[in-house]
Amino acid sequence: MKRILVFLCVATLAVMMSIGATAATDPGITDTQVAIGAFQDQSGPAAVVGINMRKGMEAYFNWVNAQGGVNGRKIKFIVEDDGFQAARAIAATKKLVEQDKVFALVGTLGTPGVSATIDYIMEKQIPSIYQGSGISALAYPPKRFIFPVQPNFISEGRIVATYVVESLKMKRIALACEQTDIGSEGLRGVQDQLATYGIETVEVVNFGAADVDFSSQILKLMRAKPEAVIIYSTLKPAAGFLKQAKVMGLEAQFLTTYVNADPIQMPGLAGEACVGLIAPGWVPVLGNDADSVKYLEIYQATYPKEMPSAFASAGFIAGEVFCEGLRRAGKSPTREGLISAMESMRDWDGIMAKGISYTPEFRSGKASMYFMKFAKPKFEAGSIEVISDWVKLKI
Repeated sequence: MKRILVFLCVATLAVMMSIGATAATDPGITDTQVAIGAFQDQSGPAAVVGINMRKGMEAYFNWVNAQGGVNGRKIKFIVEDDGFQAARAIAATKKLVEQDKVFALVGTLGTPGVSATIDYIMEKQIPSIYQGSGISALAYPPKRFIFPVQPNFISEGRIVATYVVESLKMKRIALACEQTDIGSEGLRGVQDQLATYGIETVEVVNFGAADVDFSSQILKLMRAKPEAVIIYSTLKPAAGFLKQAKVMGLEAQFLTTYVNADPIQMPGLAGEACVGLIAPGWVPVLGNDADSVKYLEIYQATYPKEMPSAFASAGFIAGEVFCEGLRRAGKSPTREGLISAMESMRDWDGIMAKGISYTPEFRSGKASMYFMKFAKPKFEAGSIEVISDWVKLKI
């Protein structure tokens, strides 16, 4: 009898240990909740971005939770204020991972913090979905635990080149590049894509971020006689370049990065010189379509009567992409399962998220952009016109 009892006790213990091993989950997961976190500036120089991005994420998660969550688990979203400082972002990330035990990082914001935390994220093997930064290091080379969403400058450059060649039917293409990452990475993207068509740039000119005289660069471009000039720089030099090009008589179709697609500041700085300028966008323009109506309904359920900013839309998209990955990861999600689920997305559309794709070799996320044209020299109704459908990145 004693032997039978001992056997039964051992067998019971083995079953319990087996059940415990099966039930064990990664940090941040319970039967009813998934904890995620992010650092976002709530008090520093980029607070207007961080606060609105947080609002967009909160509105989306509130809506998801009101419907019972994802596969029965509600989202707990923890935000740490990094003040747009790299050191604080590192500290915030360590707190979220080591103290709060989050399942994943979602919606981290700002190039200083995003850059500073890449190595830690890779070391700790924490899935990080959506980073509010356009640095190409997030996607090139692809990193197993990092899933960017917003376009980086290399991917954007490839899409811009695709649009110029396939939609505008232009082959004589030149670039004017700021001597920073935005210029070098944009140049790489454009030239990489042009190479697939057997096309070389007719001229590339460079300038400093603080330059105000672009006459020598414009003279070089005039001698090259391009059909299109793509300006890869920040807003102020781009506007200055356009103004001087107009005065000097450089005739070409000008295009620029989405960074400069600001309907208020670009006309304010460039005036008449920005009319006709083409720029891509990646956050859908709000209209009367069903998705726009749904988005506003969800956002205003949390923030009544408030119109969401573009930064809120970006946060909303961050929430959408994470929740889709979590849904695909199934009823017993793990970090490894989340990674595999994210890598199964192919041109996925949500409410505001459009054209999201990942593979083990492709980490650019947003695989399409649309194009718009500045139609008036000042901000008013109709000052920017959407002139294309989504143009897909050729993966």
